[in-house]
Amino acid sequence: MDKVVIQLTNQKAYKLLEDMEELNLIQILKDSPKISSLRGMIKSRMSNEEIDKQLNELREEWQRDI
Repeated sequence: MDKVVIQLTNQKAYKLLEDMEELNLIQILKDSPKISSLRGMIKSRMSNEEIDKQLNELREEWQRDI
């Protein structure tokens, strides 16, 4: 089946869509959250140990400046 994107301009329209879904005429699909563009640029995931190491290094730098 074809998928279409619509923008509702009135809340009553959503109720009509729900009624059509109950009649098995359409299926309402919820949008999934989009992944940010920065997240898509990550080449490799960091392990928990790598994250802890980096955080400790950053904390040590901050402590030295005080």
